[in-house]
Amino acid sequence: MTSRSALDEQDPVGPAACSCEGEGEGLHAGGCGTADDQFRGLLESAPDAMVIVDDTGLIRLVNAQTEALFGYGRHELLGRPVEVLVPGRFHDRHAVHRKNYAHNQQFRPMGAGLDLYGLRRDGGEFPVEISLSPLRTPDGLLFSAAVRDVTARRAAEAELTRLYEQQRHVALTLQRSLMGTPPDVPGLRTASCYLPATQGAGVGGDWFDLVPLEGGRVGVLIGDVMGRGLEAAAVMGRLRSAANALARTGMPPRRLMEVLDAVVADLPDQLVTCCYLVIDPASGEITLCSAGHLPVLLSPPGADVRPLPAPVSVPLGVGGIAHEQVTHTAPPGATLALYTDGLVETPGTDIEEQITALATELRTALGTRQDLETVADSVLTALLPAAAGDDDVTLLLAQLPSRVIR
Repeated sequence: MTSRSALDEQDPVGPAACSCEGEGEGLHAGGCGTADDQFRGLLESAPDAMVIVDDTGLIRLVNAQTEALFGYGRHELLGRPVEVLVPGRFHDRHAVHRKNYAHNQQFRPMGAGLDLYGLRRDGGEFPVEISLSPLRTPDGLLFSAAVRDVTARRAAEAELTRLYEQQRHVALTLQRSLMGTPPDVPGLRTASCYLPATQGAGVGGDWFDLVPLEGGRVGVLIGDVMGRGLEAAAVMGRLRSAANALARTGMPPRRLMEVLDAVVADLPDQLVTCCYLVIDPASGEITLCSAGHLPVLLSPPGADVRPLPAPVSVPLGVGGIAHEQVTHTAPPGATLALYTDGLVETPGTDIEEQITALATELRTALGTRQDLETVADSVLTALLPAAAGDDDVTLLLAQLPSRVIR
């Protein structure tokens, strides 16, 4: 005599037309050779837990992986609401999502951006990914859910995040230590701001420096090592130290840039933009040399902000191209703005337009006669996007005395 098992009574593809003897609660892949048997065999061999429910949310079929993952025997699941596998705090929301899916049937792949959890028989929760797909059968519409435990993956991702933050913290600490605090310099009012990258591979290689020179002059340096992380910070520290020492010898900007070029050439696969100015606050004379760096902006009192004309050679490390310097005289009270590309080079924007915007914001802020620190903050607030950036940002303002010193 043949009989139907409890599983056959909730079979999504109808009762098996076979003459197998005995009762059974398992899924049988062989024996009868029917389409039902093939379906069950495929379900049982699936690598993920497979849960098939009807349009009312009742469980109609599960495989052995479901039993192993959730800790239930399948006889404990068949005919029960699928929410038995969902933590209680998600029951109401899950029921709504289930009904919405029933009205908008489509395949949803694993890892569809949802934060999902499963609930074991012993009450333990675990993170899961679930793919959904509708099944049209002679008995009506069913829904198949493939459930995958991602506990190990989440743990690995958390560890990678921890290691990334640890490396970023080390790089940032190293950079701040190497950057130091530029000294106060006679004859110039200065304000500076450095913001490390908050996205991507970590901090970069921005640096700036103020160097007191003989005769009341001041050396002003700004540079940007291409790259991110510990290596960029280490290269930045090496170049900043070398540039500071070279500047203190009284070396003219063009010659200092040539020596730095040789230093960078000895470093593998490094490119650095740099600009060096020698400023005489008493006369307003400015001598500068730029190795691929962005233009210095000059803001004379009561006049438009404009780039300070200067020949721009290739970045340090390219070699073979002579570096040139030029000398200008700025009026009393003029403000110079030096910056790195993180301030003006953002995705979806034109760098020339951003430099123009920087000039406009600088003139507006200076027109309020606020102190330079407030001016710097105003400019950064106006130009930087609200979202976190993936590049360092450096801004240095230097203001000449408001009258000629004799």
